[in-house]
Amino acid sequence: MSIDAQTVQHVATLARLQVSAEEVEAYAGQLSRILALMETLNKLPTETVIPMSHAVDMRIPEREDVVCHGNQREELLACAPDTDQGHFRVPKIIE
Repeated sequence: MSIDAQTVQHVATLARLQVSAEEVEAYAGQLSRILALMETLNKLPTETVIPMSHAVDMRIPEREDVVCHGNQREELLACAPDTDQGHFRVPKIIE
């Protein structure tokens, strides 16, 4: 399948892009080569290939989820400029 200049101009119009006549010809050739490559790749036998999410099989090390400092509510609220019933109090910004 090849892409002609008219198709490139149509796609450029849909994308609201301004392209010159030289760019239209260049893009038509480039897109035609890309589609030819895709057609070649579609002919490859991939029935036995296992789908994968990454090119390299890597495991991300996970650390154990451990509570290390416990409940520090009072210490954190002590740093706040204004609190109310165990909560941070902030100025109202939406009326």
